[in-house]
Amino acid sequence: MFTMRNFLSHYLTGLLALVAASMPNAHCHATNTSSKAYKPSASAKSVEREAIVKISDQIDNLVLAKLDAEGIKQSPQASDEVFLRRIYLDVIGRIPTLEETTAFLNSKSKNKRADLIDRLLDSYGFVSHQFNFYADLLRVKTRINKVAGQPYIDFIKDSLEDNMPYDQFVVELLSAEGKMLSKESSAVGYYLRDLNMPEDNMSNTVRIFLGTRLECAQCHDHPFDKWTQRDYFEMVAFTGGIDYGEGNPQKRFSKEDREKLQAMRQESNESYFRIRRLLSASQMGVFGSGTGLARLPEGFMGSDGEENEIVTGKTMFEKNALVDAAVPTQSKSKSKNKKRKRQRGQKKIPGAQEIGSRKAYAQWLTSAENPRFATTIANRLWKQAFGLALIEPVDVIEDNTEASNEQLMSYLTDVMIDFKFDRKQFLRAIYNSRTYQSVATASDVSDPLTHAFNGPIVRRMSAEQIWDSLLALTVPDTDRRTSEPMDYRTAQVTKFATALSENEEGALENLIEFAKSNRKGSSTASASKKAAKQVGREMRATMKSLNKAIRVARDNRDERAARSLMLERAEKIQSLKSGIAKKYSRASELPSPAPAGHFLRQFGQSDRDQIENSNSDPAVPQVLSMMNGMIEKQIVKDPNTVLMSNLLKMSKVRYGSRNVHQTDAIDTVFLTMLNREPTRSEKRQWKPEIRSNFESAYGDLIWTLANSNEFIFLK
Repeated sequence: MFTMRNFLSHYLTGLLALVAASMPNAHCHATNTSSKAYKPSASAKSVEREAIVKISDQIDNLVLAKLDAEGIKQSPQASDEVFLRRIYLDVIGRIPTLEETTAFLNSKSKNKRADLIDRLLDSYGFVSHQFNFYADLLRVKTRINKVAGQPYIDFIKDSLEDNMPYDQFVVELLSAEGKMLSKESSAVGYYLRDLNMPEDNMSNTVRIFLGTRLECAQCHDHPFDKWTQRDYFEMVAFTGGIDYGEGNPQKRFSKEDREKLQAMRQESNESYFRIRRLLSASQMGVFGSGTGLARLPEGFMGSDGEENEIVTGKTMFEKNALVDAAVPTQSKSKSKNKKRKRQRGQKKIPGAQEIGSRKAYAQWLTSAENPRFATTIANRLWKQAFGLALIEPVDVIEDNTEASNEQLMSYLTDVMIDFKFDRKQFLRAIYNSRTYQSVATASDVSDPLTHAFNGPIVRRMSAEQIWDSLLALTVPDTDRRTSEPMDYRTAQVTKFATALSENEEGALENLIEFAKSNRKGSSTASASKKAAKQVGREMRATMKSLNKAIRVARDNRDERAARSLMLERAEKIQSLKSGIAKKYSRASELPSPAPAGHFLRQFGQSDRDQIENSNSDPAVPQVLSMMNGMIEKQIVKDPNTVLMSNLLKMSKVRYGSRNVHQTDAIDTVFLTMLNREPTRSEKRQWKPEIRSNFESAYGDLIWTLANSNEFIFLK
């Protein structure tokens, strides 16, 4: 695959020079002639649209060349209705609202597609959707080895909101050091996800960021690739010497404080052990810059080395040391026959010195010169947009691996490098391409190695996309960050940890008091329950007051007033639901992953135990959930949802009356759910139903559309 890069280098150099010339803030990696280096910005508009269009056009040219070579006619451009729904689902992970749909379809602007792409990329919806992607890739969990994972989650979300360059993001993950509960070092959650398993962590790192699998080489030389077992442990050596905590904090307590703890143990054993857990959590993190050393395992089966031999870090491609790691003299003696009682991941090497090997490892891995780093993320993001990667599988890249379109893969790799790993601009170029905006391919892809990408692949929505889209039919303003920067309990533990480490007066007493109150139920969970009860009281009071006013209006035969009051009731209930109730939050704001049995898990959300473990396979529980679950209970039968409000807002509709403008009702439901107007045959089919019984017919229409392939599939 990579030999093609040499073949195309002359052509790409000239092309990228033209692109760089039109990007005043862009630096062209291929030419290295621009006067200013491109600096990623949080705004999609930081790069002139003309420069993006040139890249999009070149993507189209390379795809068209492949189509011509295969004798395939280019697909027509997708309609505005299809593009609208596709770009919302791909960029922000949900369908557009009725207002967003009508605004786009009614717009006469020639640039309305490009303008919409920019606006969506700069919204929190983009952050929300991208978080779901990286949470699946990085196996993000709300609880990491009994420690709150929220600080790590917030780090990922913050990096997406700030549009942190991808290479910088990965460097932060691989070189972070400090306590998990500290905002400044919360990226250590990446290592804590594989607590005490440095070998597994390295395997996951290479698979995620370099698209290469080394797992087989952990126990023996790789049977299908060139990697030896020694190569494997030389990579592990870069993260050697990591500690996952600062030790038992009680050892630093004064005699008086230890006596207080013992006294508390006599008073309440439960509170005492709660304090110990809190103290342990407060000390957990990643400490050590890396020794650059690792020990070959007992039972070593590789072709080069022997068990318990100490190896120094070397890069897997070039075999470069990166740092000067010296094997301690006292550790050089052979110990082949000596049994060592060490737990996995705790292979301490006596005399090993911290030399910053983790930072060197991170910088090597993310370098533009690394042959697979830029290619891997470019390939993954292409798959995110089109449903299929140029290189499949995305994490089995070998020296002889070929992309389905070699020239395009090489070009996208260079674009990623030239954009300084700005993923937002990279996706912006893809979304603005004619290829992305073409009619989708509905037929099955028989061979990913020869696929010509004549438009995106028709595919099922992800679990998160279905959930977030149904949520958009239920409550307004879903595209917002609802999780606090750090939950109450985690914040308290962090505060106590800081106070104890700085020997603040009364710190231990405050911690003891917190542990006692925690036992009595004043925890975050209890506070959430209280908030939910308060929401329930406010909702019941609102319903009671407005229902009475609605009955009075109907008794007076004032349908206009009744409709206005119903709309007011719906909007107030929506605001209460979306403002506090956690269950009405987007997938990115819910626990990661959602609990077993939750709608998201039923539809294939990853359990976060393995890399990219989500699926979109159909299953019987999904059918039952769509037929009898959220749609029936929370949308169809709830008169206060967004969808119901859309019907109430129609000036010609009188809810509960037979004198209804059927066409407006049908149009509104179709535009809200499928983001298009109904066809003539669809109108003919539903008009009699709406005319005979509006209240039940609109529910049947909603239920039918929500369970249709057109709603579930992204095309």
